[in-house]
Amino acid sequence: MLLKNSITQTETESGRMDLEKTNVEEKMNILEKSIMSLHTKTKEIRDDIVNHASQQKTIEKSSANLLKQTKTTYQHIAQKEVEIEDLSNEISRVKIDNLNCVQQNELLRKKLDDLIAELKEKENEVEKAEVDIKDRLGKIDKRQLRVDKLNRIWANLKDAGVDENSGPMEAKKNNILKQTKELEDEIIQI
Repeated sequence: MLLKNSITQTETESGRMDLEKTNVEEKMNILEKSIMSLHTKTKEIRDDIVNHASQQKTIEKSSANLLKQTKTTYQHIAQKEVEIEDLSNEISRVKIDNLNCVQQNELLRKKLDDLIAELKEKENEVEKAEVDIKDRLGKIDKRQLRVDKLNRIWANLKDAGVDENSGPMEAKKNNILKQTKELEDEIIQI
């Protein structure tokens, strides 16, 4: 019963780990898509900077404004690069968590295999004990039949009113009593 509970708990834990693994993989896919989107946006922002810079050269009056916009854009780029780095770190953490989950799943599978092997071993021991008990019961039944037969012979001799000092019959009676005592001792030992 304890082994079944342990197996059930192990299977439940394994199922939970599989679900967590799936969730982690989904989060990792979302993070990778976000990184790709950020790279695309970063490239677009840099392209915008180049376009703005070329327009600034032709328009003298708006040069101060363009400088301010460029500065702001570079700040946005720096922020995006920080965000990209943070996302990269998060992906690394997710990968480590994923590896830990895989390792824990392997440990749980090994534990489950060990428990199943132990259960089979215990079942084999029980089967052997049952066969041994069955053999002993057979021996007890045979000996009990022999004791009953000797008791009937003894009762018949007693009922026949045979004198205790009647020679061969006395020896036969003593022999029967001795055999009965030995069989009873054997039954008690079993």
